Amino acid sequence: MPITGFANGVASSAIEYKKEGQVFGIGSKIFSIAGPVILYGVFTSWVLGLIYWALRAAGLV
Repeated sequence: MPITGFANGVASSAIEYKKEGQVFGIGSKIFSIAGPVILYGVFTSWVLGLIYWALRAAGLV
């Protein structure tokens, strides 16, 4: 996902739920689109780091 698409996903959620208030609207719904992207990126980098660590520990890399 390009950076502009990511920013649009966050901003559109914030604008859509603005009428529900700061906490329950924007605060809880702002990452409804972007949250899974962030989670997937962090989890994938963790898994790849674990694999790299295991391969270095085994002397294969």
